[in-house]
Amino acid sequence: MRVLIFSHEHPTFSKGGGEFAAYYLYQGFNESSEHEAWFVGRAEDKMLHPGVPIAALNEREYLIAGQAGIPQLTTCLELGEQSDFAYMLKTIQPDVIHFHHYVNLGLELIRAVKNLCPKAKVVLTLHEYIAICMNNGQMIKTDGRLCYRYSLRECIQCFPEKTAEDFFLRERYIKSFFDIVDHFISPSEFLKDRYINWGIDAERIAVIENGLPAAEKHPPRALQSNEIHGRFAYFGQINPYKGVNVLLDAFTKLPKSIKKRITLDIFGSGLEKQSPEYQKKFHTLLQENSKFIRFHGAYEAIEQARLMAEIDWVVMSSMWWENSPLVIQEAFKYGRPVICPDIGGMAEKVTHGVNGMHFRARDAVSLSQAIESISNDTEIYNKLSSNIPKITTIEQCVEKHMQIYAT
Repeated sequence: MRVLIFSHEHPTFSKGGGEFAAYYLYQGFNESSEHEAWFVGRAEDKMLHPGVPIAALNEREYLIAGQAGIPQLTTCLELGEQSDFAYMLKTIQPDVIHFHHYVNLGLELIRAVKNLCPKAKVVLTLHEYIAICMNNGQMIKTDGRLCYRYSLRECIQCFPEKTAEDFFLRERYIKSFFDIVDHFISPSEFLKDRYINWGIDAERIAVIENGLPAAEKHPPRALQSNEIHGRFAYFGQINPYKGVNVLLDAFTKLPKSIKKRITLDIFGSGLEKQSPEYQKKFHTLLQENSKFIRFHGAYEAIEQARLMAEIDWVVMSSMWWENSPLVIQEAFKYGRPVICPDIGGMAEKVTHGVNGMHFRARDAVSLSQAIESISNDTEIYNKLSSNIPKITTIEQCVEKHMQIYAT
């Protein structure tokens, strides 16, 4: 089977979880002797030659132009039968065209590939809630509160310059493209339920966890005399939606007796893209707590095994209903329990008191209390780390996708 995978970015240039999930799937298909796969990742204009919308990285990987942001989701590509896009499709002749997102790429690509390759099946992996929510697809209201459902009237409260008719037309426009899709993939039950409530037939959505390269779990870190399992680490983007400010606030609230026994290491990129106010607050909290909180900046995937071996816990603090954060799978892959908010796909993936801990989402006091209780319980780490589940491997992920493609 010939499979063409589209991604909203290429992981060589953008280190998000969705990009890696798409790329791992592409690699998995190519590792099979029965299948061939191609990968197309959206790139910024500066990565492409002027006037050329598609560039080859190698014989199976391409970069493609795209500026289809929220809310329009409109492509900038020429999609006619004589276009470079059409030539690429006709050269590959895919049996399955799998979109691992549509943001940046544009919704029109879905109809275009069906017109250009009418025999090919079209599959779409859903990420975030961009089709449902115009506020960055996060289902957070513009005043910062969590949004629990799709509602035209609630949407116009977030965007008073819009009318209910505007949101109705946006919904119908997006669904006109989704109607072309043969099947949807959701990495979590939570996200699937949100899209069912929005109007997609449940039978059209399969839940498949993102796959990761297999690896041996690290044993619990060896402790020095009188040391506890108190090395916490954050891995991910640095931005308000990830709640790093909540994380820092929670650790600064800890009693001095706890601060002397633990550390927090922050590994992530994107701080330089945030507002000056956000950066200032971040650096101020770091400086005030430099004895036990350390910021290391960006990291590469190849470093993760070593970094995980040096810590005890992975802690998340996202402010929104994360779908299926790859960092949870990565933590479990290396045998590290996860502390996360009690909402969305995070709460679905981490079982409280079994392989990790929950705290009240967006609540620095609740997170601080969780850290304190863990630090005072010498037995809980061994209990939680011994119950960490096996991850979905790339091979298993490919097999499950093939079952969908075959139907």
